[in-house]
Amino acid sequence: MRTLMSFLLLMPLALAQDKVPSVDEMMLACLKNLPAPALRTFPNGVSMAVSGATSEVQTRVLQGLNLIHGGWDFEAYRQFVEAIKIDPDCLMANFGITFSLLGSNSEFFKPRIAAADRTLALVNAGKGTELERGYAYALAKLFSGGPDSAADAFTQVAGKYPKDMQVRLFEVYFRRSGFDEYGNPKPDQETAQENVSSLMKTTPDSCLLMHTWLMIRTENLDMAQDLPMARKLCEMVPDFPPYQHLLGHYEWRSGNFGKAAAAFSRCGELYLSWMKSSGLSIVDCPEWIAAEVYRAVALASAGDYDSALAAAQALSRVPMPKDRIESPGARMMYWEAKTLEARLLMRRGAKGDAARAMASIPKPEVMNDLAAKTKVRSFYQGLVIALEGRKALEAGNRARAEEMYQLMVMHGNKMEESRAQAVKLGEVAHFGRAFDCLEIMALELKGDLAMAKGKDASGPAYNWYSGARERQHFATRMLPPICLYPMFARVSEFYLGKNDCKAALEIYKEGLGYWPSDLILLNGLKKTYLALKDEKSAASISTQIDGITKDH
Repeated sequence: MRTLMSFLLLMPLALAQDKVPSVDEMMLACLKNLPAPALRTFPNGVSMAVSGATSEVQTRVLQGLNLIHGGWDFEAYRQFVEAIKIDPDCLMANFGITFSLLGSNSEFFKPRIAAADRTLALVNAGKGTELERGYAYALAKLFSGGPDSAADAFTQVAGKYPKDMQVRLFEVYFRRSGFDEYGNPKPDQETAQENVSSLMKTTPDSCLLMHTWLMIRTENLDMAQDLPMARKLCEMVPDFPPYQHLLGHYEWRSGNFGKAAAAFSRCGELYLSWMKSSGLSIVDCPEWIAAEVYRAVALASAGDYDSALAAAQALSRVPMPKDRIESPGARMMYWEAKTLEARLLMRRGAKGDAARAMASIPKPEVMNDLAAKTKVRSFYQGLVIALEGRKALEAGNRARAEEMYQLMVMHGNKMEESRAQAVKLGEVAHFGRAFDCLEIMALELKGDLAMAKGKDASGPAYNWYSGARERQHFATRMLPPICLYPMFARVSEFYLGKNDCKAALEIYKEGLGYWPSDLILLNGLKKTYLALKDEKSAASISTQIDGITKDH
């Protein structure tokens, strides 16, 4: 989230301009002539007095706020739009539009700037209550000083309005800072968790609070401890797709791949139903693409590569209108979905998979006419180079593989130079994931080259594999890792090559702490136990493997 906010601060905001933007400037063209969005029920959700011309304005604003806290910003935006159609001067509706468009997608640039300008103009005109102006004040602090300033501002507002739960949740939203590499909450993260925990003591069955708690802990190392809450949330509100995605993420991170696939499947069905009823399409629903990507990964995690690859192929063939390349759905499709088959094949690593993966990547010329609007072609090029290196090693051509490694280094440097362009294009988060993927693959390739020199000359491989492992993030943006092969396995394979089975065993076990029930790690662990003549432990792991592959 902080990456997105840092990006937001770079955007040219013409705050407090002389001409107040019109309502039309805050509305996306894709929403014109569409039916009003449906209303949903959120048990113990947001409840506050809203200054609005009619009761429907108040209802729509509250619905939008609940959707923001439920993790569906675009649907929240639609509700706020309905409110300003009736009452253009409703401060909270304008605030809501600005907040719901905080993401980095470039289609939202102009509406977001217009909404921010209009919100501040309404404050200057004295619109709204003191509390509502407090919300707008905190939002202004976000633009001028970043997430920490916004968190401090919401804390000040909460001091004046201690009974307003939502103010404290916005403070949590901007205060959270994540976990360290050992799974421990950082200081600001700990403060954020304490704040939510104290609120949950007074309202334990609030779906809003439960979702907030689960969302701020999506990058936690031990997900299983919060899994019962994720399941309860979906029982309370079974037809809300973001909750199903959240549940799938928690199930996958807990090693329950079959349950994860089921949750993502249900999530996808709900989004499809929403698209049908709303008149919108997948370019406006990146969440459906993300759920399908995660579902395929869950299937592969359970060992069902045939189904996973079939799902990835079907997803990549979904047509994308080229006039909406800057839409959130197109971004998700080009960066995540169209590289999914290749990344699944790289995880499997069977004979011929490198060639199959190369063939699945879109050809550079496909993106030629879109080069001014996306940097995704650099990701495709990097993947092809890495796969060419892998193919060369498979053929025993170390010289060619070394050339590909050097080319990857050069490509990485050039790609880094284009990061600022990715920021301007509104795809910095996708770009960052892709860059991490290629960096991991380059380090892995260099390690493989060292291993190919033979046992006596393979020592440097440890450093390359360890570097790849350190760069491999296991949870970002509610998506599976961009590089799907656990680099812990590479480090363990290095130790096995040195006949150091005990060290390999330790790394495999450590890896399972980050990648629970991962079949690559479990199979490696079984192999290591057998090498140590520990038949009993090997049999236990074998039983665990059988349970995973049969439970999907």
